[in-house]
Amino acid sequence: MKKMKKKGFTLIELLAVIVILAIIALITTPMIMNVIEKTRKGAAIQSVNGLLEAGEQYQVESMMDGKPSNVIDLTSDALSTKGSKPESGLLVIDSSGDMSIIAKYGKYCIEKKYEDEEPTIVEKNLCVMEEDEVDVKIYGVRRKINSSSTEWERINNSVGLEANAQIGTENTEVTNDFDTIYPWSGIYTYSWNKETKEETKWDEEGFSYTNDYIFTKIPEFYYRRYQENGYEYVLISNKNIDGYTKSDEFSIGRYTMSGSEAGVYSKSGVKPLQEKIITDFRNYARALGNEFSQLDYHYFIIQLLYLVEYADYNSQEKLGKGYTASNTAPVESGGCDDLGMKSGTLNNDGQHSMIYRGIEDIYGNIWQFVDGINIKDNQAYVCYNPSEYDSDKFEGCYQQLGYVNATNNGYITKLGYDSKNPLIAFPIEIGGSNSTYIPDNYWQASGDKIALVGDNWFHDSQAGLWCWNMNDISSNVWTGHGARLLKTS
Repeated sequence: MKKMKKKGFTLIELLAVIVILAIIALITTPMIMNVIEKTRKGAAIQSVNGLLEAGEQYQVESMMDGKPSNVIDLTSDALSTKGSKPESGLLVIDSSGDMSIIAKYGKYCIEKKYEDEEPTIVEKNLCVMEEDEVDVKIYGVRRKINSSSTEWERINNSVGLEANAQIGTENTEVTNDFDTIYPWSGIYTYSWNKETKEETKWDEEGFSYTNDYIFTKIPEFYYRRYQENGYEYVLISNKNIDGYTKSDEFSIGRYTMSGSEAGVYSKSGVKPLQEKIITDFRNYARALGNEFSQLDYHYFIIQLLYLVEYADYNSQEKLGKGYTASNTAPVESGGCDDLGMKSGTLNNDGQHSMIYRGIEDIYGNIWQFVDGINIKDNQAYVCYNPSEYDSDKFEGCYQQLGYVNATNNGYITKLGYDSKNPLIAFPIEIGGSNSTYIPDNYWQASGDKIALVGDNWFHDSQAGLWCWNMNDISSNVWTGHGARLLKTS
């Protein structure tokens, strides 16, 4: 039998097919992309309509609770809706029940003002409500939880803002947009008169850094810290928003605690009080009055303010090294008096103090006890009531956190998160460096411990706002351990 001769496609035929397919692709691709974009837009509009419907239900329930006006962060779980949550957004319900909404989905910003009948959609990078629409601002940052970078991404009203500290004395015109933004704009240093209970602001007549009680006031604001879809978020608002927590006004010592058992102070020109245990400092603070304590969970509030402002875990890079690279014992307070309310340092050689918004040596110079925190075999417990603070206590007001602290020492790579205590963030993973992840060091050991923060005068790059030392409660009295006064009313 004759063999059948197989015939294939010629090169010209193959090229013709390819050209035809390319032409079809050129014609159909824009059509397909248009369909996809229309679908995305439609889904975004549908999601916003769903949020508005959920807002109406929320309003009914709120009126029954006697709260007819509300501001809702659309990234929270306050509204029950089938549509997807936006990347950012607000729903504002006024006292008459009218709603204004703004939500960001990808490159689209969907808006509906009070007078609008339907939502409108536009392409916009910055998706925020206008000043005349509602006086609510949310400043925030987010970061991938497992990112090795120290940087955070600015979101909401923080997009496009810039924050710089004063490093050295040459460039005195640094740009910091947060200087005019609340609550940062509401932070100020003042002198407190123990006898008259009067306050004298730092730029007012009669103020002196050498007075006995120099404090820095942190105004009230609202915050939210949460983790979702592989990201951690930190948000700060000037208004009460559903799902946010209020941080009441408080005052923190501008300087570390000085003086003696006969009386303690926060004043310029003196060395920190040392070689005392956490219980001693607690008693010294309480002797000033019921409104006084030593530094406690409010320290985590300072961390949030810094993070949203500077959007970076590397506090030494942003604020200066501080007094962290010296062979000499703690330096006297007042090294940053000339900076007034500016953050930074006058000399970035590691042998001069730094300051963050009126809080000098928040890291470096001397370790500071953080009261209300007790640790048992790396499991942390927190109490929020200063009148009940007690070392070696793990019951009563002391709540067990929903994670266990790291069990080894070194540079931090990850912080813990407990949805019931979202403010409290201790290291849970170690293995970074002085320029990656969270570039501060962590020390721990098994047994019953208390917490110190910030590091001292000789650990160099290991110091910072997230540098922790879980130490013995009473057996280790050392010159490197100090404290800072706190005033809550």
